[in-house]
Amino acid sequence: MNILYLISYAGKAGTEKYVENLMRTYSVQGHRCALAYMDGDGLPEKAEALGCQTFRLDLRASHALTAARKLARLCAENDIDVVHAQYPRENAIAVLSRLFRRETRVVFTSHLTVRQNFFWRTLNRFITPHDAACVAVCTLGANLLRENGVKEERIRVIFNGIEPKPLPPRQDIVRREFSLPEDCFIFLAMARYAPEKGLFVLLDALAQLKERTRKPFVCLIAGEGELFDAVGEGIRARNLGENVLRTGYRTDTEALMCSSDVYVSSALYNEAMSFAALEAMECALPLVMTDVGAGADLASGCGECVPPGDAGTLCEALYRLMTDDVYRCACGGNARRRAVTEFDLTRQTQELLALYEKENRPHRGRKKYRKE
Repeated sequence: MNILYLISYAGKAGTEKYVENLMRTYSVQGHRCALAYMDGDGLPEKAEALGCQTFRLDLRASHALTAARKLARLCAENDIDVVHAQYPRENAIAVLSRLFRRETRVVFTSHLTVRQNFFWRTLNRFITPHDAACVAVCTLGANLLRENGVKEERIRVIFNGIEPKPLPPRQDIVRREFSLPEDCFIFLAMARYAPEKGLFVLLDALAQLKERTRKPFVCLIAGEGELFDAVGEGIRARNLGENVLRTGYRTDTEALMCSSDVYVSSALYNEAMSFAALEAMECALPLVMTDVGAGADLASGCGECVPPGDAGTLCEALYRLMTDDVYRCACGGNARRRAVTEFDLTRQTQELLALYEKENRPHRGRKKYRKE
């Protein structure tokens, strides 16, 4: 089967991780995967390293019909069976492309938990009946798809998954790198420096925690983004220079997790199911999550779930996991168990492949991928 993944910005965030996981898995299984994108920094290089062809398309809303025509031609030239669109605009363009090539099936995944405006709710009522499926990665996401006008019979819930692996050993890379004392408690947050990630709320909670305990602690924030400098100013204003370490974008995420004690997400909105939280669970890290997207589902039995934007309650959750060793150990064990039993990449890819293949007819004579 030939599968084309369609995404406007192909960077380094969770959606790109989702696409990368699928391309890697299906390529190994003998399917041919390709990536079409408008702008990119990270995912196109990873796709090419996997042996997947990449294409550039102008996916601006003002060029939607032209993009749809070009996408249809690309699919025809490369014998594409399925276009898997990420985000609503990409889905609209993919469905429009079927005006020019009916053979291509379209699957859409919703990665955000956002209530759309009247325009999009109306458009979804016309667009989504032509999708083979509209995938939500969490239960809240499915409910919002319904509110946003997506046809009920098209909605499928398929949780994100990660590749199961043995429990990695504990490490001391963080303590060595930042010269931290042996008794220093380490929180870890992996997030873009963007408004929806709630990093200023996290700083407020950490400032309250500093007032509440004498036990040494640090919170590592791994990521990059437009609010990097503003968060730095917030750290200084709250006198958290010794308690918050900004590592920038890191590729050694497993080493960071295996060096930390608790994983924290302070997301305010637009979060569906965090890959970073799933990877932390696989490393047996307890969670502190906000009740956004799948936050409550992930934290159940694995840690604490708090209202978004509530620094005081977030501080309480951090303090409990920091000071209650028995509770923290139990949460970590539950997190590991759920990661390997409930959020398995194999299950995710099998369920998606069933959507790709439904009512699909094999083409005669496969063609090689050609550049647009």
